[in-house]
Amino acid sequence: MDRVGKASGKKYYKIPCGGSNAIGALGYINCMKEIADTGMHFDYVCCAEGSGGTHAGVALGAMLCMPQTKTVGLMVDSDPFEVITTNIMQETAKLLELDFTPTADNVHLIDMCGPGYAIPSPEGNAAIRMMAENEGLFLDPVYTGKAFADLVKMAREGQFKPTDNVLYLYSDGAGGLFAIDIELD
Repeated sequence: MDRVGKASGKKYYKIPCGGSNAIGALGYINCMKEIADTGMHFDYVCCAEGSGGTHAGVALGAMLCMPQTKTVGLMVDSDPFEVITTNIMQETAKLLELDFTPTADNVHLIDMCGPGYAIPSPEGNAAIRMMAENEGLFLDPVYTGKAFADLVKMAREGQFKPTDNVLYLYSDGAGGLFAIDIELD
């Protein structure tokens, strides 16, 4: 695509994997502002960590709009997300001309990615079924199902206090339900 765009002289914008860069993270900063504007309090906001951009925007948005809230990236892949997410947060802070630079201390990850990228896990499949049966919301086997399974595991292990308000940020992916053969029994 680079050669085609340069050769034709046309301008184009190359979107990185998952839209994970400073511009992509801006959407999740706005998302966190919208959540903050509701006046609701959350102790934790948890999201899938698949290419770093969602978590970067959520974490930076929480720092700006909900500083009392801890964000957690629920890893669905084994990439070095501490570095990736921190870099995207730093690029976004620079784009916004913020007077501080996020560090790796601002990135909180849970590393329970299962058998590998885009490989369904029994826990993820159980989470997909649980959410569909109880909430009518369809998670996918690549990102949101595995991430929600991680969140359920954290809750069952007592990593949250009973009084904590925890928000699971659903970032779609339901199309993956039809792309990968999974067993929901």
